[in-house]
Amino acid sequence: MKKVLLFFVLVAMSVVSVNAQDNLKWGVMAGMNVSKYTITGFDSRIGFHAGVKAELGLSQEASGAYMDFAALLTLKGAKIDGGSIASIKFNPYYLEVPVHVGYKYAVNDDFALFGNVGPYIAVGLFGKAKAKVDGNIADLGELGTNSASEDIFGDDGLKRFDFGLGLKAGVEFSKKYQLAISYDFGLVEVAKDLGMKNRNLMISLGYMF
Repeated sequence: MKKVLLFFVLVAMSVVSVNAQDNLKWGVMAGMNVSKYTITGFDSRIGFHAGVKAELGLSQEASGAYMDFAALLTLKGAKIDGGSIASIKFNPYYLEVPVHVGYKYAVNDDFALFGNVGPYIAVGLFGKAKAKVDGNIADLGELGTNSASEDIFGDDGLKRFDFGLGLKAGVEFSKKYQLAISYDFGLVEVAKDLGMKNRNLMISLGYMF
């Protein structure tokens, strides 16, 4: 946890130190997640992400290298579909901060292509694991199991800390509107001794001020 807090402090200090520069742009973004876990038996589930972002141009030209930051509320997880007998859905909400380095190529004044790559760090905020058994929905804790509780994070649930690598590619219109697709590879086991890591495909819409 100390490392997580230190990371957020360093990011905040970096943003403040470049805030006066003309090549820093702020924006908002939101979109859809298609997330899963890296163990057999789990199916993908649909979630969402939304938050703020910033771009720091490392070049004063229309095309060039840049850094991409964001702070996102994101719903990941996965599900186990047992048909009419039973099904389980995991609903973990994270605060995620990606820090990417990329390149933007301006095709003309109104259209640009971009791609970036870099790490992300995430902290689990809240969420529930829910099961559907014989048509009735209940918290897993009420089913008498020890694999999860009403709070999906904790000693008997998922780890709160996640870290990984993300890739993103997209297009920008009129230097304001962005459409992007990205994929996050979690590198941390989110459940103890299970080899379970996050994977997340994101489709995002953004607006730069």
